[in-house]
Amino acid sequence: MKSRWTLLVIIVLCVTACGNEKKAKSVTAPIRDENVPVFSETKTDEDIIVASHKNELAAVNNYTVSDSCAGPFKIDAVIPEKIEGFIVIETKEEKILPGGERYEIPVYIYEIGNEGWVKVTPQYDTATGCATGKTSEIFVYSDLFITDKGIGAMSSVEEFATVYPDFRISYDRDAELFVAETQELKNVQFVIDSEYYRNDVAIPTSCESVGMQVSDFKDKSYFTAIRITK
Repeated sequence: MKSRWTLLVIIVLCVTACGNEKKAKSVTAPIRDENVPVFSETKTDEDIIVASHKNELAAVNNYTVSDSCAGPFKIDAVIPEKIEGFIVIETKEEKILPGGERYEIPVYIYEIGNEGWVKVTPQYDTATGCATGKTSEIFVYSDLFITDKGIGAMSSVEEFATVYPDFRISYDRDAELFVAETQELKNVQFVIDSEYYRNDVAIPTSCESVGMQVSDFKDKSYFTAIRITK
């Protein structure tokens, strides 16, 4: 009889011990291997600064005026079908060849919300009588686009002459435009509206206008566009 009770007690103790061991295993936190790295999604201040810098560089590249180009628009390059941040509108424009022949070509307007627009004209192949897909002329009507010296489509003639002392102002009779240029920017012209010219009754010929000065224009004369062409 005594041995039977002893056996029963031993069985109860074993069952209790097993139950306690299972409970202990269920609440014990897993042990992490110190050699396994832990990755956090939290961004540091340095990460944020680097990301911001990259965004600023992208913005600068999108609107920098340099040799033969304004941001993503470049002479002789294929006309882009779409550009992030721009709304593209295709329209038509009539051109006149040197011989007097008239032709109609597509013109692409790239709007930048309320920040202005860029007009891109394709090259025209007189042999085929068709426009090609490459850029012939760019007109920028937005003050977002600036040179590395801070001159843009809406800067003043005085500002331009100050930062580009090698400036040259002339009159393009074919395009009927006054333009300011610098040797630092190949194929880039800053358009001066004829209303700013002091002697508008006697607009000079192209060859006579080579030596024009800032004083030939009214005080506080501003550009109206940037023209980029060959």
